[in-house]
Amino acid sequence: MIDRIEVSMINESVHNFRKGEFGVESIEIHEKRGLIEIIYGSQETGQKIVLIPLQNVEKCEFIEKLDKAPKDED
Repeated sequence: MIDRIEVSMINESVHNFRKGEFGVESIEIHEKRGLIEIIYGSQETGQKIVLIPLQNVEKCEFIEKLDKAPKDED
C-alpha cells in the first residue's frame, strides 16, 4: 500500500499526494494500464479520482507502507 507519492512531470511540475491528506483515500500505480491513480474519499457530489498517465511522468518517488505482521519464531 502506497502511503505517499511525489510525481515529477515532464513539464517540470511536481505533485505530492499523501494518504489521509486532503481526503486522499488510496494511491495505486497500474503499470499495465500506464496510470497512477489517486482516489479521494466519497463526498456528497461523488468520488474524485485523479489519473496521471505514466508517459507524462519524468520521475516518481513513493513510500510504501509495509504491514507489520508478527513473525512466527519456531
